Amino acid sequence: MTDLDVTEAAVPDGAVRCPVDHTAPAEGTVIPSSAVPGPTLGQREQLVRYVTQRTQFLNECKAAYGRRFKLGVLPGVDFFVITDPDDLRAIFTAPRTSLHCGNSNGALEKYFGNTGIAFLDEGDHLARRKALTRSFKGAAFARITESVERITVDAVAGWPRDEAVDMHPLVHRWAMNVIREVVFGKVVPTCWPRLLDALLDLVELNRYPTAMLMIDRWSPAKKRLMKRRPGTGLKDFWRNRPRVDALIAEAVAERAEIGELGDDMLSVLFGITHEDGSPLSVKELRDEIMTMFVAGTVTTVSAVCWSIEHFSRDPERLGRLRDEIAAGSTDEYLTAVVHEVLRINPPLPNNLARQVVEPIVIGGVRYEPGQLLVPSAELLNNDPERYPEPEKFLPERFIGVQPGQYTWIPFGGGHTRCMGDRIAIHEIKTMLRELVTSVDFERADPDPARPVPRGPVVVPQHGPRITLRPRQR
Repeated sequence: MTDLDVTEAAVPDGAVRCPVDHTAPAEGTVIPSSAVPGPTLGQREQLVRYVTQRTQFLNECKAAYGRRFKLGVLPGVDFFVITDPDDLRAIFTAPRTSLHCGNSNGALEKYFGNTGIAFLDEGDHLARRKALTRSFKGAAFARITESVERITVDAVAGWPRDEAVDMHPLVHRWAMNVIREVVFGKVVPTCWPRLLDALLDLVELNRYPTAMLMIDRWSPAKKRLMKRRPGTGLKDFWRNRPRVDALIAEAVAERAEIGELGDDMLSVLFGITHEDGSPLSVKELRDEIMTMFVAGTVTTVSAVCWSIEHFSRDPERLGRLRDEIAAGSTDEYLTAVVHEVLRINPPLPNNLARQVVEPIVIGGVRYEPGQLLVPSAELLNNDPERYPEPEKFLPERFIGVQPGQYTWIPFGGGHTRCMGDRIAIHEIKTMLRELVTSVDFERADPDPARPVPRGPVVVPQHGPRITLRPRQR
């Protein structure tokens, strides 16, 4: 059964669907990308709607223009939103020389630097990814998953009871401790408590719109000006980043002196060399470590917070999950819950944009160098033709149904698919299992939480704010 066939199983028998995609070019024809439709609003108007009403705006565009459409949200850049599974298959399997992802991470350069895997393409990306895979698979995966259990139990036991709290910072601190295990393994740096606090202070920038601006590419004059402007978070960010860098350097130097190497990420990084045999520089080590501490946490935190939001409003499904956990014979429903949370609330609404490097034909459209192809997890994962009543939280749709590789893309796809996807799913399942068996959720706000951006991801507004009550069994 193909990935598309698997996802079709989620559509009830008798559901009517037009077998023809009327937005696609006729079979055998190729049209220029200039013929792809899109809104005629000016660039400023499109950007405002994209920033303030993204979901509504994109759904309107899809309804009006079809499964692929062009936006003018960036000056001088053709920005194509892609939601057709066949187009996604072609994008995810395209030659590395045709589509590049590194340039798409400019907004995260402030965190990642520009030497790590997030900024590499073609052979350099392949080599780095192959080397780092050891940190996520086999014995490393077994070690990490075992540690996740302990870290999660300790975290939840220490969370406040009987008072309304913003869940996001609690969950984020837990996720940072999990990624510490990925990066440092069993040899925890002596500076870890200080580094943990510094990392959490640094990513507070994600609360501000400036988090998605390429601030490191600003002129010195603009940096000075924006640093003084209130409400940007930049003054604190530029004060905290050197603090984080110094503590990472301290942790790396301490580990180099100890010399105890294993399958953790830092050990693997120590073993990577350039073509001339030289090791990775201190900056390269820092960039990879920061990539993991940011990219490896914000997405998982989003998923856990959305899970809490859904279960705090759905006692029926919460009860079903608790019954399954109590029975202890399967985690089928828990797995379906995770799949559904990642479908209805993909942490990254848009997957990593692909910049066209060589002319390429996808779905009968010829795209040209410099154009951006943006797979939309938000539109694809919430397509009513494939997921009936997509706005509803229905884990049952994934019972006995594996998510499709090109119709469910919370982890991206192709050679840039998240390397830690298995770890992330295990983290989410472990946290949900611990939460729903040890506490009851009491909402501070009866209204559903509104999705709000927090840096590159989307989270429930206010955390959500939940009172955790000791569970009455």
